[in-house]
Amino acid sequence: MPEELSTVQVTADPVFSAFELPLRRTYYPLGYPLTLETNSRDVILAAEEGWGARERMFHHDPVRVCLGVAEGDSGPPARTPVIRAREHLMSIVAGPDNFMQCDFDQGFAFGWVTRDTAADHALLHYQFLTAGGTALAQQRAFAPLHGALVMRGATGVLFCGDSFAGKSTLAYACARAGWTYVSDDGTFLVRCRGDRYAIGDPHGIRFRTDAPELFPELADHAPRLRPNGKIAIEVRTRDLGISTAPGCVVDHVVFLDREHRGPASLDQYPEDRALEYWAQYTVLGSTAVRAAQRRCHERLLRARLWTMRYSHLDDAISRLERLID
Repeated sequence: MPEELSTVQVTADPVFSAFELPLRRTYYPLGYPLTLETNSRDVILAAEEGWGARERMFHHDPVRVCLGVAEGDSGPPARTPVIRAREHLMSIVAGPDNFMQCDFDQGFAFGWVTRDTAADHALLHYQFLTAGGTALAQQRAFAPLHGALVMRGATGVLFCGDSFAGKSTLAYACARAGWTYVSDDGTFLVRCRGDRYAIGDPHGIRFRTDAPELFPELADHAPRLRPNGKIAIEVRTRDLGISTAPGCVVDHVVFLDREHRGPASLDQYPEDRALEYWAQYTVLGSTAVRAAQRRCHERLLRARLWTMRYSHLDDAISRLERLID
């Protein structure tokens, strides 16, 4: 199979519908099979860097992404692409030469980017492969959540809260204390199961720039500008010596409030507020898909819901361990 950028164009094909995309690989974002077709080794490398460590967890027909790289240098896309969706369609537009169109019903996406865009692997993966390809998998099988997921023994605990609520920090602190780490931010309930099984990305974790003040072992990891414009420290979990797992059943959902002054405490969290919080992540896809995702969120109400107020990590971990044990 040729590995060079294809420059073959069909004379009678002004819209490039038959443009050759000879490189083909299968990856498993969220453990779900995805077939990627392209004419660029940079696209393959970006997919390897983002999804190469993920193993197959679901034996479904793969979704499909065709991403071509055009000739010429028109510069990278805007740092914040415009994403718009209605029913089963979604568009990702970062300029006239950098875009992707997704059809959730067909499980198919196609797009074109420039050479400069493809050469920035982190940017390409974040703005197009993750935004488009992972969205296809979510539509087929998952209900997304914004939360960190850890386990103590066989008990799964999901940390919820807005950005900067401390989800990643507490998840890693628990992992350092002997818990099992599943995800630091993106957690996905599996819709086809009747329980509350959720998966994440156990291979990486992101920290705020002040994290080395809490975790000295992170001092050698330099912060960097992420494709979303935020500065963070990104570390592979294999370098941290912590236990990881691809998923678990959620038994407790804990909404974090770390502005508290005093001993860590737990109080019950209202079910209606939890559903309202989770509803903000069911915005893509058809009415039927979004209804299925909401039903999955409703199953999560069978877990125990808490608000935890705390100021010190060790105190928070101790309180959670007393709850579980």
